[in-house]
Amino acid sequence: MILTFRRLPLFSLPLLCCFALSAHAADAPPACSYVPVATLPMRAASQLTVDGTIDGKPAVMLLDTGAITSELMLPAVEKFGLRMDNTGKYEYGIGGATVNYAAVVKDFSVGAAHSGKVALRVIGNTAMASEFDAIVGADFILQADLEIAMAQKQLRFFRATGCKDTFLAYWDKDAMEIPFGGTMTATVNPRFIVELNGVKLEAMIDSGAARSVVSRKAAERAGVTVGSPGVTPAGKKAGIGAATVESWSAAFETFTIGSETIKNAAIDILDTPPQGSPYGFADVLLGADFLRAHRVLFAMSQQRLYVSYTGGEVFVRGVAAH
Repeated sequence: MILTFRRLPLFSLPLLCCFALSAHAADAPPACSYVPVATLPMRAASQLTVDGTIDGKPAVMLLDTGAITSELMLPAVEKFGLRMDNTGKYEYGIGGATVNYAAVVKDFSVGAAHSGKVALRVIGNTAMASEFDAIVGADFILQADLEIAMAQKQLRFFRATGCKDTFLAYWDKDAMEIPFGGTMTATVNPRFIVELNGVKLEAMIDSGAARSVVSRKAAERAGVTVGSPGVTPAGKKAGIGAATVESWSAAFETFTIGSETIKNAAIDILDTPPQGSPYGFADVLLGADFLRAHRVLFAMSQQRLYVSYTGGEVFVRGVAAH
């Protein structure tokens, strides 16, 4: 059987209301229309999981801005009585390569959005214990503008019309505007530039990661090695792929994003994965620890991020993971 994957449709809901936002320029065109399409409550304040359904049965979904596509976890196939077929293809995560399977579901829903019948990839191998049934990736959640407000335990989606030059951070007039940019143009996951110890690095917000990490090579470029004073083993990290990867706990003198600089930033160093993704990995992955202290809007309509610091410690030095 040949399975054709397609992008999951986002929200085809009635328009709820709209914000009238003004552009910066004095001779600006008429105010843009910024329409809230949907709001999803998070299940917990520590992880971006939301309620959904698979074939009408309740399911837990992880919203993962670091994932390219939406996929089912292997245990969900048996849980929901799905048929699984080998695609003969592979995908790559921090644990190396994993066989890609596929399953057809009659309906896949996140909040009020329903896909109808669709073929979804199934992750074959993972070394992490899964507390969710599916990963909802950028192919779904970044079709519209996405706001992540972990302090409010809410995710909001917006449609923009005529808002090219409009400041969209309606909650904070002083929010940072950070343009998308980087070397990886083949991936749908937005990249942008940050600085670690004054060295420019390519970063990505990975809402599926519990902690922020920097690759070993990027850490070395920033002047920190696994043998540097104060750098200690932090155990093995797991993700997609059967292998685990060594990590180290480290503190960097400065981490800068936009106009915000964090001193003594505790960001784990992640060793080189056993097999690289064809899309490559960003130098820095900003995880849920970063998002808990910030409010972030992925303005896909403008190709930029809006970021506000909301309080609390951004990077917390962790303990060894197993």
